[in-house]
Amino acid sequence: MINSSPVAREYSLRISKNVHHWPDLLQRVYEEQVALEDMFTRGTTVYGTVRVNNIAFDKRVSVRFTIDRWRTYSIINALHSIHHADTNTDCLQFKLHIPKEELQSPPTRLSFAICYRINQREFWDNNFGENYNLDVIERNTLDASSKSFKQDQWLYRQLAQDYHAISDGRRDLCGLKNLGGTCYMNSVLQSLSVTASLTDSLLIDHRIDMNDGTVLREYVNLLYLLRYSDCRVLSPNPFKQIFGHLHKAYLQNQQQDAHEFLLLLLDCLHQDLIQIKSKKEDRNTSLILDLFYGTYRTTTTCSICKNMSINYDPFLCLSLPIPSMHHCTLEDCFVDFDTDESLTDDQQWFCPTCQCLCDATRRLEIEKLPKVLIIQLKRFELNFDQQWVKNNSHVYYPLDSFDLKQYCSSSSSYALYSAINHNGTLNDGHYTTFCRNLSNDSSAWFECDDDKVEYSSTDKLLMNTNAYLLFYILERSKINE
Repeated sequence: MINSSPVAREYSLRISKNVHHWPDLLQRVYEEQVALEDMFTRGTTVYGTVRVNNIAFDKRVSVRFTIDRWRTYSIINALHSIHHADTNTDCLQFKLHIPKEELQSPPTRLSFAICYRINQREFWDNNFGENYNLDVIERNTLDASSKSFKQDQWLYRQLAQDYHAISDGRRDLCGLKNLGGTCYMNSVLQSLSVTASLTDSLLIDHRIDMNDGTVLREYVNLLYLLRYSDCRVLSPNPFKQIFGHLHKAYLQNQQQDAHEFLLLLLDCLHQDLIQIKSKKEDRNTSLILDLFYGTYRTTTTCSICKNMSINYDPFLCLSLPIPSMHHCTLEDCFVDFDTDESLTDDQQWFCPTCQCLCDATRRLEIEKLPKVLIIQLKRFELNFDQQWVKNNSHVYYPLDSFDLKQYCSSSSSYALYSAINHNGTLNDGHYTTFCRNLSNDSSAWFECDDDKVEYSSTDKLLMNTNAYLLFYILERSKINE
């Protein structure tokens, strides 16, 4: 029987071959005031970076685009990204999305130009009068979803171009370019990329459309280049732009907390994984929940009637206090975590038995540990002057056979596979990463400092005084239990 149902089709945009790339971008900016620095497409969305001459404060950058030869057009504003003090220029980023309804009878080409306005004066970058053109491609979604990265050589070449891949021979681990204060992002991406159980599952999930613009899909694009390409360095600008347009605080190139970024990224991956599930699948769980989530048990005891209230709450990252000493072990941090908290004065607990506010004790325990355990060492705290200060204590942490049974009865031994380090102060710091891929037989340690990747040693990890986030995984014999 012949299936006569219509074939599902989608449209996507591709950068036209007539787009010029400036050999000397800064010279172009100084002469013409504005230039398109970078551009990439995902589905029917184009993302771009505009570089402008920073000659005034009263300035505005907009992108004018058309799909019908300029008979009608729309204007979008670019968002400020970074000021380059060394070159006296600014970068602004734009996101241009073409709704599907406008492409039902698609034109063959979409055009846009950039307008830079300073104090009523306008400067244009329109690609030498040819405009910046994007070809509209009709694609079969059934064919696209059945192809893997290895089969789709055009997609691989396009991603390598989007990420400005630098290849000079195969490297065991690929570096990530710092885009300006983005070491926090690079450190998290390196740590998650060597989380083998996560990476392996995402790379074989054929439900993920690599040409879409969600955080999950772009993260998988980046993962593929990190895992399979022969690249030495990648520029993670496409991932950062897509993530930043969804979460505006991360669109600008400025320092952020690696811990906060990690939690937000994992939540985005969780939400996107739920969205691609079929109606028959359980939408209350995901790969992220299965790997990274543990459970707290909180017991609150009334000091008067001894009534106990027990609650269970999930956690994604285990935050441990650091004892007030120059040197301590990770086990010492667990001891401080396992200490009872007194609820008195304005922190009294409402006892349902006594029906009033009462003094109480609260005990926080670990009911269940996840397969992948992320530990945050609480380096930053408020002092008596209500100012954030950093605790620089040297915390010694085990690399292998880390047994947590004394803190959680259902636990087994863990192995460390990554450590994110914070060097410097809260307002002037830098992140680096130690990591190893435990799925490889060699299990060699690497030190990642943005685009600089070098082999490291266990001695260097043991002497590391700047550990901030520790990534542990159940040792191989227990990971599938």
